Amino acid sequence: MADAYGSGPYGETRGGSTPLVSSSMMRIRFYLHMALWCALLAIFVGLSFREVARAVVENKIGPINPNHSTDSYLDGLTHVRNGSELFSRWVDNRPREKSIAIVVDAQSSPSKFLGMVIAYLAWPRDVKTIAVTPKSYAQELSQIKEASTGAAVFCAVKPPVWVKSKTDFGSNIIFVPAESLNPPQ
Repeated sequence: MADAYGSGPYGETRGGSTPLVSSSMMRIRFYLHMALWCALLAIFVGLSFREVARAVVENKIGPINPNHSTDSYLDGLTHVRNGSELFSRWVDNRPREKSIAIVVDAQSSPSKFLGMVIAYLAWPRDVKTIAVTPKSYAQELSQIKEASTGAAVFCAVKPPVWVKSKTDFGSNIIFVPAESLNPPQ
């Protein structure tokens, strides 16, 4: 019969159990535990390597385009490639002290989203977003003052019929100088 460690006189053990046996068992259990987790990690890496390698090859990691997101949005909504750069050039040709009016359809989510992208690209210029409905179209456009507005951008909205000077930017954006927005007298 074996006593627990240290139960004999002066901390001796009786019955043949020694502290070396229990520490060597602990060491073996530790190594088995580590071997199990290393094996599981190796299986995980081995199984996922093909998937990760395929994703890296398909996506072709390359140079970073700072306008990637806005270019993607504009390409999807207007079918214009490098639209962010082209729009920035157009904005740079507008008077800095005048704001840009962005006209969006209040009932169309793509029109409102396109207006938000245009407002983002127009920064740091002052921007006024005008949400119109078929009933309020003429009234809302009359609020655009030529003195404070340098241009209007129509996002998935047709400009009034009297506008003669306009520039199409893809399929859903039309640029109109502010002086062309006032109806003829």
